Amino acid sequence: MSTNEEHDDFAAKLLQIEEQANMALNDLPAGLTRDRVQHIAIVARMLRHRLDVAAVVVLPSRDSSRQNPN
Repeated sequence: MSTNEEHDDFAAKLLQIEEQANMALNDLPAGLTRDRVQHIAIVARMLRHRLDVAAVVVLPSRDSSRQNPN
């Protein structure tokens, strides 16, 4: 599996977690359990967005500082 496919698969799984948590929120009464499920949805969304940003940002590798471009 290529890195891009792994990225897409991971993002899709995070989206599923977020969607399932949001659906569960509709069935739960107010309380600690509902708050925890809401937190799961928020964390999944946050991770998905960070993953998207990380896919756009290109960070130099550790070896790039040692390389001598000519």
